[in-house]
Amino acid sequence: MPQAPFEARWDLSDAQRAEVRAIKGGLGEIERARALLAAIETQLHAQAYKMAVDTLLAMPGRPSSYEVPIRSMAADVASVSRVSDATVRARMEEAARMIQLFPAVYAALSDARVSPAHARAICDEGMRLDDADLRARYADTALSLADTTVAKLRRICQVVAERLAPTPLTERHEAAVAGRSVWASPAADGMTEIHVLVETALAEGIIDRTTELARTVLAGRADDPADPADTAEGSEKDPRTLAQARADVITDLLLTAVPTGHGDGLDQIKATVQVTIPAEVLTERLDLPSCTGGGGVVAPTTARRLAAHTFLWSRLFRDPQTGALVTTDSYVPTAEQRRFLYARDEHCRFPGCRRAIRRCDLDHIHDYARGGKTSVCNLSGLCRAHHVVKHHSPWSCRRTSDGSLEWVTPTGQVLREQETPAVRFRVLHGLAGPPPF
Repeated sequence: MPQAPFEARWDLSDAQRAEVRAIKGGLGEIERARALLAAIETQLHAQAYKMAVDTLLAMPGRPSSYEVPIRSMAADVASVSRVSDATVRARMEEAARMIQLFPAVYAALSDARVSPAHARAICDEGMRLDDADLRARYADTALSLADTTVAKLRRICQVVAERLAPTPLTERHEAAVAGRSVWASPAADGMTEIHVLVETALAEGIIDRTTELARTVLAGRADDPADPADTAEGSEKDPRTLAQARADVITDLLLTAVPTGHGDGLDQIKATVQVTIPAEVLTERLDLPSCTGGGGVVAPTTARRLAAHTFLWSRLFRDPQTGALVTTDSYVPTAEQRRFLYARDEHCRFPGCRRAIRRCDLDHIHDYARGGKTSVCNLSGLCRAHHVVKHHSPWSCRRTSDGSLEWVTPTGQVLREQETPAVRFRVLHGLAGPPPF
C-alpha cells in the first residue's frame, strides 16, 4: 500500500508521552481493582451457591429436580444485582466451578495476575478435563501463557485441553457431530437469529465462501453499467455493507438452492480454509488436534478427509526446540513467500489483532524504502488498519531471533507478539504424546 513520506509521521511530545503513561497507569490500576473485585464477587457467589446446595442435599427424600433452594437463592441475590435470577444462577455455578475445580486460576484472579475474562476463558476450556491432576496441569500451563488477549488465550487453552483430554479427540468429535443442529432465536424489531452448529472446518468454509460471494456481488454491482431499462438510480453504488451482503447471500442460497442433504459438505468446500495438520495425523493416524487459521480445532478424521481432497500441500518444518516455523516447501509451484507467511503468521501480527492473514497486507518490518529486504524474515501480516498505524504513527516494530515481533508503543512500552504456531506447539511439548512437528 502507498506510504506517506517519513516526515509526515506524527509523534508525541514529551508532555503528551508523560500524559499517556499516566493514563495507562490509571487504567492499569483500574484493571487490577476490577480483578480483585471480581475475585471477591466470585467468592460470594460460590458461598451462596454452596449454601443452596447444602440446603438441597439436606432435604428429606430425593432432591427435587426443580432445585428450589438454588432457584430461591439466585432470585434473592438477584435483588441486589439488578439482573435476572437465571443470570445470577449461572454466575453462582461458574464461581463454584472456578473455586472448586480451578483453584490456581482463582488464586491468580485474587492476585490480579489475570483478568476476569482471562480466568473465565481458562475455566471454560478446561471443563472437558474430569481428572483433578490433569486440570491442575492444564491450569498451570494456561496461566503461564495468560499474558495475551482473551481470544488468543482461549485458542491456546483449547489445544492444551485437547492434548490432555483422556478421551481420544476422534471419539469426542463423533459424539459432538451427533449434536449438530439448527435453531432460531427471536430478536428485536421483527428480526430472528439463525444458529447452525456444524464441524469447525465446515463453519469456516461457509463463512469464507459467503464472504467471497458477497464481495463479488458488491464489486459486480459497482462495476457493471446500469441496464438500459434502469433509471439513473440503477447505476448507483450498492449501499449494502459487507455484513448485509453476506446475510443476503446466505439467505438466497438457502431459499433458492437445491438441497442434497447427503452430509458431504467437506467434499464440496470450494472456499479457502487453512488447516495445520501434524504429520502424525496423516502418517501414523494419531489422535492429535489440527488447527485452522481461524482459531478452531479440527478432529483427526476431518483433517484426513480434507487432506485427501486438497490440491495444494504445504509441508512445514519447525524448530524441534521452540516449535517456530523455519521453512516450507511444496511440489506444487506457488507464490513461495506468500504461502510461507500464510502458514507462519495465520493472522495480523499487531498485538491483540486476530484478523485472518488472507485478509491482511504483507508488510515490510524494516521499511522497503529504507533498504528493507523482501524476505520472509522481513515480512509480516498486518491488517489494513494496523498497517496504517505502523507506518503513520509513532509505533515501531522489530523481529527478534525467535520469530517474535517486538512492538514499541508511542510511550515506550514493549509488547511481544509471538508467532501463533510457535506458541501453539511449544505449549503442547511434554503434555501428552510426541510433539506435533
